Amino acid sequence: MEENEKLYKIRAEVEKAKQEKQQAERLLVRAENRLKYRENMSRKARKHRLIVLGAVMEQYFTEQKELSEVQLGQMMEHLDINELHAQYYSSCLQT
Repeated sequence: MEENEKLYKIRAEVEKAKQEKQQAERLLVRAENRLKYRENMSRKARKHRLIVLGAVMEQYFTEQKELSEVQLGQMMEHLDINELHAQYYSSCLQT
């Protein structure tokens, strides 16, 4: 009788450990899914931002449509970004 009680307790412990393991595995999968979702959202936001930026650049630099990637890079290197920022912010302050 005492042996049966010990076996019952051991079986109960094993079953409880299995349930805890399954729960931990589910929590791990959920955490991985949340991570993938967040990474996917940040990639989508970046893609959207780059597309919008490209569209705006294409609007103001219509000649860039004919440029290769190398030529576009060279054109961008010649732009003085600091000067553009200064002009933009000074015009914002004047209005």
